[in-house]
Amino acid sequence: MITPKHIHDFSSTLSKILNRELELGNEIVETSKGWPEETTIIILLKKPFINKYESENVEYRIINDPHYWNAEYLDRSNKHVLACRF
Repeated sequence: MITPKHIHDFSSTLSKILNRELELGNEIVETSKGWPEETTIIILLKKPFINKYESENVEYRIINDPHYWNAEYLDRSNKHVLACRF
């Protein structure tokens, strides 16, 4: 399920990465809020990240867990997550 409010309220730093991925052809397949912290917003992309990104206060992590996702960018300031499938 995709909730437009989640996209609207998403981290401005991660939104820049998200927008670039969408420009390159990736797609949002799901959004969620409230896990692992109440204020966490997660946006999940359909394909692996097309580019690599570096930004202050953002951490890239390889999760490699088929129950969750392949990799993610975590905004350390608000715990929002931009994740991608395999």
